[in-house]
Amino acid sequence: MKRIAFILALLLPLSAVQAHGDHEPVSEVEALAIAVNIAGQFAEFDSGLDFGLLDSSWIGLPVEAARIHLRAEAYYIVTVTNPKEGRSLYLLMSDAGDVYDANFSGEFPKLE
Repeated sequence: MKRIAFILALLLPLSAVQAHGDHEPVSEVEALAIAVNIAGQFAEFDSGLDFGLLDSSWIGLPVEAARIHLRAEAYYIVTVTNPKEGRSLYLLMSDAGDVYDANFSGEFPKLE
């Protein structure tokens, strides 16, 4: 639980800047842009997630590197693919654009 609180403390300020202030749902296009930006920020600081600090090649990826993996009623799972590494980062995001978790498996067991 402490890990989740730590992650939220780091991520909420990042995504809140990009999300709508009135908590309206973000569009899919906005969700993609947020995901690419957050992936780049994971290369600038260690968020405390299992993958640690990402390689600097994650900074500045184009929006085209992202796609919607899953769209549910209250959240998105967005995939950001780094062609240099050949890996895809999955980000769990609220429909308001707040990023709650990220990993390379795409599985978020607490959603089930």
